[in-house]
Amino acid sequence: MFNINRERLINDFISMVKISSESYDEKLMGDYCKRVLKEEFGLEIYEDDAALKIGSNQSNIIAKYRGNPRKKTLLFCAHLDTVKPGKDVNPIRENGKIFSDGKTILGSDDKSGIAPLFEALRIVKENELDVPDIEIVLTVAEEVGLKGAKNLDFSVLKAKEGYALDSEDIEGIFNRAPSQNFIDITVEGIESHAGMSPEKGISAIKVLSEAIANMHLGRIDSQTTANIGVIEGGVASNIVAKRCSAKGEVRSHDDERLRYYTEKIKEAVYNAVNKNRIILPDGSVKTANCKIEVEKAYSAMYVKEDEPVLQRAIDVYKNLKIPYRILTGGGGSDANIFNEHGIKTVIIGTGMKNVHTVDEYILEEDLVTVTNIILGIMTHDQ
Repeated sequence: MFNINRERLINDFISMVKISSESYDEKLMGDYCKRVLKEEFGLEIYEDDAALKIGSNQSNIIAKYRGNPRKKTLLFCAHLDTVKPGKDVNPIRENGKIFSDGKTILGSDDKSGIAPLFEALRIVKENELDVPDIEIVLTVAEEVGLKGAKNLDFSVLKAKEGYALDSEDIEGIFNRAPSQNFIDITVEGIESHAGMSPEKGISAIKVLSEAIANMHLGRIDSQTTANIGVIEGGVASNIVAKRCSAKGEVRSHDDERLRYYTEKIKEAVYNAVNKNRIILPDGSVKTANCKIEVEKAYSAMYVKEDEPVLQRAIDVYKNLKIPYRILTGGGGSDANIFNEHGIKTVIIGTGMKNVHTVDEYILEEDLVTVTNIILGIMTHDQ
């Protein structure tokens, strides 16, 4: 293990989580990180134009720590943004555990990646450790569809291997994550008075409800999940609803399954629309209408176990006597995007717990552990 300055690490983490940085509003956190990278490490900072493209007040931050040029350049990535409610976080430190006061999230997703990364860099600099050139990438809007990474200026990066510091399991090395499709469904029916003439209307709510009832949702198989997470529609109880919409998703580690089950959801909507019809007095038939939009959120990632980027991590866990597991993730991360761009990237767990809830917490010891893991990777001789 390395000689980690525990109090400095924990105090830095607490300072970070106090900074509000909900998605699209990451500027204060960005300013903090840029100040540390410039003033403590003397690094040049590059910011791309992601902010303009996605409507954030902060762009992606890229910094390069100059190490041994004879070694293979490595990339470390974490994201600046948090989910809501993430403003005015009041962190509480008690019995080796850090948590919020229960009114907000804590923000360890993903500040438990950034604080250990900065502490590792401090130790590298203070001890003049032999490390390769290190590229530090801090992205924005990760929590709302990896939008920062999708708009990152990859032309400035040299690394072909990287580590995304962003997952719960401190013993987890994630080498697989699924593809995902976002699905937006809008059904338009025919409005009528619900008490006087319901037979003259087609309820968009009824149509969409029937469609959803015939969708295969939840855990479909070992590689695929699907969900409808938002439904909105109607304006009053006495009006047959003209409009109803839903937002859903399909995820799969297999692109053919992703395509197939996305099509099955669309088919369920089309069938429900065609089934619900009315006959007008002149004998003509009217049905509801629908609009379905599918957006590919990201592609699946799979880093084989014999890849150097994964073997290096395994060696480090073994050398530090930290138990590890090679895991398959259920969601996407910036690592998906880096792999799409030819940078072999695995995800390192940082110990965050109950993320995206007001019950979120992290153990101080896990912050120390992940700092040791980062240092181990940086100083590895491969």
